[in-house]
Amino acid sequence: MRITPIDTSRRAYAESELLKKAIVPHSLGRLGELAIRLALIRGGRLEKPIHLLFAGDHGITEEGVTHSPKIITAQQCRSFARGGGACSLFCRLSGIEMRVIDVGVDDSFEADSGVIDCKVGRGTHNFLAQPAMSPHECTQAMEIGAREVSRAVDAGFDTIIFGEMGVGNTTSASAICAALLAVDPMVVTGKGSGLSDSELLSKCEVIRRGLRLHADRSPLAVLASFGGFEIAAITGGILEAARRGMPIIIDGAVVSSAALVALHIDRAVQGYLVFGHRSAMTGHDRVLTALGCTEPILDLGMQLGEGTGALAAWPLVRLASHILDDLESFEEAGVSDSTRLLMEKGLV
Repeated sequence: MRITPIDTSRRAYAESELLKKAIVPHSLGRLGELAIRLALIRGGRLEKPIHLLFAGDHGITEEGVTHSPKIITAQQCRSFARGGGACSLFCRLSGIEMRVIDVGVDDSFEADSGVIDCKVGRGTHNFLAQPAMSPHECTQAMEIGAREVSRAVDAGFDTIIFGEMGVGNTTSASAICAALLAVDPMVVTGKGSGLSDSELLSKCEVIRRGLRLHADRSPLAVLASFGGFEIAAITGGILEAARRGMPIIIDGAVVSSAALVALHIDRAVQGYLVFGHRSAMTGHDRVLTALGCTEPILDLGMQLGEGTGALAAWPLVRLASHILDDLESFEEAGVSDSTRLLMEKGLV
C-alpha cells in the first residue's frame, strides 16, 4: 500500500480558520505554521505520543570509528528500559510511553529486562568487508519497524517519535546520507562520541572506502550496504506511520538518515514529517534541507540522539495541535475582529 500524499488544497481553509482566532494575524509565527501543518497531516488534538527506540550494533566499529565499546549499546538499552537515560527522563516528564526494541544488539537480554526482543541478528557486518545486512535482513528489520508502528497506532497512539541506540551508528548514518545526497563524507560526518580531528578524517576515509565498495545508490541497496538494523527498522516505521496518516516527529542525525531513505523510497513521506530539532552534528542541516525542512522546531545545539531532540519538541507539537480547535475566535471571545479590519485595508 502506497502512502497517500498530503492534500495541500486544504491549506487555504486551515489558514482561514487560523485568521479567525482572536489574535493578531500571524502573531504565533512558526507555531501557527506548525498548527496548519499538523491539521493537514491529521487534524485534531494530539495527546498520546509514543517513543519507539530501536537498538542495534554495528560491525563497522571494527575500523576504530568510535571510542565507545560495543557493550554500551546493551548497557544503555537496559538502562533505558528501567527508566534511566535522558530519553527515559524526557518521556517520563512528558507522560510519553517508551518502548525499547532490540533488532540487532550483540547481546542477550533477560526476560525481565523490559527490552522487547525483535532481534534480526547480533549486529551488522563490517561494511568494508561486505554489505552491513543482506537484503533479507534489511527487509526483516524494516518489517519489524512497520509492525511496531502498526501496533502503536492500533492501540490509539496518535504521534510517532523514533529513537535509536547503537554504538557506531553515526558512521552508518553518515554513509547513508553521503550516498543518497552524493556528497563527500566530510559534509555529513561528525565526531560522534568525541573523536579528535585526525580520527574524524579517518572515519570519513572509512566511509569513502565503503562508498567505493558499494556503488548501488538505490535506497534499499544503500540501507542494506551501510545501515544498522535499527536504522532499517526506523525506515520501515516511518513508511508505515506515513501510510497510517500519523505525524512523525523526526530527531537528529541517525533518525534523519532513516527518514532520507524512506523519502527516496516514497516522496509522499515528506508531508508527514515534523522536524523536532536541528542537531549540532555536522551535516544535519544538509539532510534537513533534503528532507524538505525549512526550519526545525528547536535549535538547542543538541546531538545526543536517542530521540531526545524530538522528545524535547513534543510539548510544542502538542500545543500547536490545539490551536485550531481550542483557541477562541473573535466571535467566541466577544472581541472586535481586528483581522477583518486589516483585511479590508489590504494589510493582511
